[in-house]
Amino acid sequence: MKPGFVAALLVLFVLVAGVAAPARAGEAEAVIHAFNDRLLEVMKTGPKLGFKGRVEKLRPAVTAAYDMAAMTRATLGTAAAKLSPDEAARLAEAYTRFSVATYAAQFEEWNGEQFEVGTARDSTQGAVIVPSKIVPKTGEPVAIDYLLREEQGRWQVVDVYYQGTVSQVAVRRSEFLSIYRAKGLEGLIETLDAQTRAQGGN
Repeated sequence: MKPGFVAALLVLFVLVAGVAAPARAGEAEAVIHAFNDRLLEVMKTGPKLGFKGRVEKLRPAVTAAYDMAAMTRATLGTAAAKLSPDEAARLAEAYTRFSVATYAAQFEEWNGEQFEVGTARDSTQGAVIVPSKIVPKTGEPVAIDYLLREEQGRWQVVDVYYQGTVSQVAVRRSEFLSIYRAKGLEGLIETLDAQTRAQGGN
């Protein structure tokens, strides 16, 4: 993991009470365990895989764990309602490429980090929060909390909270809307694609 990951994590990117019911908690926690396991696997073989290899390994993990369509809609807020299904799908795909590339760029090697997953707790509107930590070999752990919702029997991440408070969706909403209002949908997609290419040093 890059030394500057703590700050770089924001590039990707409630007070609650009570523990989620055991079945719900277990299913949601399993999603984060599986994602973290793949991330750790990629980190350990990162230099050998190279950037493109890490992208290939991480994309299935990201699309399985994250509801990218829902997250994309949330980042645009009410403006998302103006998009056609095809436009929404194109934007979600661009955001997916960008997110996968960011993970591949930041988690390029393993330096003894471990992942810890806590017990899921209920949030609002049927969602749950699964607390997680990145524990470096030296230094302070980084708290990463995942907000998950169940759709058609499948739990997926719909937001991520850095250090428990900074919402990835909220950070992205401000940035996405600014670009969307200035350059339109095509400009937003082009910006995301340019940032995706930059992650790989292209």
